Amino acid sequence: MPPWKLPGQQALSGLRSRELHGGASGRRGNHLILDDTAGKIQAQLKSDHQCSQLSLGHISRIDDTSGRKDVRGEGFELRTDGHGVARAAAGLLVTTESRQRAQSSMKDMGETIQRLETAHELHAALAVAALKCEAQESGQQHDVADALEAQNDSIRGNGDKFPELTEPHLVLASPTGIETTTAKSTHIASSEHTSLTTGRSLSIATGDSLFASIKQTFRLFIQTAGMKLIAAAGKVTVHAQDDDVDVIARKVLTLISQSDWVDLKGKKGVRLHGAGSMVEVSDRVQIYTSTPVLIHGNLETLGPQNRPHPNYTKSTKNFIPIPERGKFDERFHFVAEDGETPLAHRQYRIHAADGQCWEGVTNAQGLTDRIYTSSPQELSVEIL
Repeated sequence: MPPWKLPGQQALSGLRSRELHGGASGRRGNHLILDDTAGKIQAQLKSDHQCSQLSLGHISRIDDTSGRKDVRGEGFELRTDGHGVARAAAGLLVTTESRQRAQSSMKDMGETIQRLETAHELHAALAVAALKCEAQESGQQHDVADALEAQNDSIRGNGDKFPELTEPHLVLASPTGIETTTAKSTHIASSEHTSLTTGRSLSIATGDSLFASIKQTFRLFIQTAGMKLIAAAGKVTVHAQDDDVDVIARKVLTLISQSDWVDLKGKKGVRLHGAGSMVEVSDRVQIYTSTPVLIHGNLETLGPQNRPHPNYTKSTKNFIPIPERGKFDERFHFVAEDGETPLAHRQYRIHAADGQCWEGVTNAQGLTDRIYTSSPQELSVEIL
């Protein structure tokens, strides 16, 4: 008996099997079909288990002996009602860059590498600009740019016949756009750096809140067009809980209250400096100047009277106490077997004899974070 009905399905050839002991009415099967229909050729490899199949070419549905049914599209489809895995131990490229009629090598990704190199150049140039303007320090964004360069080198390869992907990277590339969406949450995680580079704008819109919790430092640098921070409703609070706040302008620094007072308060007092003179308001008011003091208007002197300080209890009651650091500290420096080359950007774990544990990533010089303990401890360290 032919696998598909004749003569209507004479363009189909291949293999069709049936599940052993599957029952007369509901027997499942597998098929390998070569469809030579004029202008609509296709190949299908299918298992009825969870409708798992690979379809190539001008894809039409073929489920049973009746043969071709509805047209489903052109190209290829790998699908299943179960789980799917694409695993490539040496690296994987998923791209929509065109290579008509399979021209060039299968890993060729010249456009992708060019975009990555352009992104690295922008990242590195802005890091240098931030460093020159003292918005950053060495070993910060510049280290991230160095890591991007090393990653690009690994993707580009070393000049062999098929050089790309000397390490097992997963590369997603498109000349038009990459879109991801989910009905729930998205999580992006990396053990080293996460870098975002865009040739134009980076736009973030959130329907609720934006949170950023940063272990070490936050640096924001704008090169040309300034910065605005506006709260359409609610209070703006800036706290330095363990140090100073510096607000510096090259030109005019303006403080304005559009509908109320401007209150300046210092626990010890307030000092106003300008052009070699100073007014100090503390337990007494003092004026220091080497030039004449001019007062325009009627001068009236009244008896002593005290005014209470503005109440800032609400704004200061939520200050979080800074955790007290231990009296003893240590950090480690990792180098290669030559004793000189730093082991940069390597994950590590430090154990203390009392059970404490610290994890992190070494910096560009191979140094760990400095750790603190309240008593002398025997420490052990491992590279992960």
